[in-house]
Amino acid sequence: MTVGKVSLHGPDHPDFRLDEYPLYNLNRTSATYTENMSLKLKRLQMDQPTWRILMLLDDKNPTSVGELSRRSVTKISTITRILIRMEKDDLVKRVPFPDDNRVIEVFITDKGKRSILELRSLAAEIYEEAFDGIADEDIVSFTHILMKIRKNLNKSS
Repeated sequence: MTVGKVSLHGPDHPDFRLDEYPLYNLNRTSATYTENMSLKLKRLQMDQPTWRILMLLDDKNPTSVGELSRRSVTKISTITRILIRMEKDDLVKRVPFPDDNRVIEVFITDKGKRSILELRSLAAEIYEEAFDGIADEDIVSFTHILMKIRKNLNKSS
């Protein structure tokens, strides 16, 4: 089936076209976003993992290392290495949870909070570029569709 000029056939169909495959386009869009964001982050001597963790902490501060790992879809060992570097840069502070020393909570420092303000401005630039000419209601629909796809994929894992 074709809607507009986009084929709705899956990869197992003879009429499948990779350039019209939604998940291929999602991956390419994500890669382009990551590349553009990385270039802009370099202006602030920042990288993607640091940006991601600061934004997650801005959303929920403090957050456990395990929760940061889950929400960033990153292995705990990788998150720990990033947090050690961020702590040396005075962006975060790691503190054992009072009731369970096995759990480490991560807090944003004042320097980290100041960095978030700069990062939000930079992220707004990318957001405006990405969604230029796209109606607000389409952005809302797109977001809901992505959330539903993620939920569907989580069911099968």
